[in-house]
Amino acid sequence: METHCIGSDGKHVNVFDQARELYEDIGIDMFKDISVYMAHGYVFKTPHSLLLGKPVRKDAGDPDGQWDVENPNAWYVRTAVGDGAVGEFISRIPYALPWVGWMRHVKNKPVKWYTLDQVRRRM
Repeated sequence: METHCIGSDGKHVNVFDQARELYEDIGIDMFKDISVYMAHGYVFKTPHSLLLGKPVRKDAGDPDGQWDVENPNAWYVRTAVGDGAVGEFISRIPYALPWVGWMRHVKNKPVKWYTLDQVRRRM
């Protein structure tokens, strides 16, 4: 059984297809990303969202290069596809950290950091 969600054009769109399109747009290998996060981070997949994230140090530079960090102080959301995906990620994190950050790859913006409380209030 294939699960779909309604896209902005009214057509049914599989969340996996949405993620694949995002990765194609930004020129990154989706399967490599998922594999690395399965081994060293967190992957959450529901019928309506795909989420990749990991614990990092907010003060240790680019979170993309941080793996298996000791004493993390932030969650880095690498990929959040689907309606309310960041909120879903926050509801599924295995433990709280003071900060949460993500970037808009499509807009080529830097990582934006928020306190966990700020993110929870906006959910």
